[in-house]
Amino acid sequence: MDKLKAYWRDLSRYLMEVWIEVRPQKGRVVWPTVDNIKLSTKVVIVSSLGLGLFIGFFDILFGELLKIIVGKGAM
Repeated sequence: MDKLKAYWRDLSRYLMEVWIEVRPQKGRVVWPTVDNIKLSTKVVIVSSLGLGLFIGFFDILFGELLKIIVGKGAM
């Protein structure tokens, strides 16, 4: 029971310290502009498609090479 009380005491102290540090900065948040969000979205979509194509290409390539090495692709 003492360990549980000590845990909650330490946790509450930690959270209080975090709140004291974060509180003055909570008004300083700078939100991204709409143009910035659009650009970031485009970058993520293009990067995801590119990476997917890259991985897919090498998956097919190594699959075919493995078939040739094992001997099942020569039929």
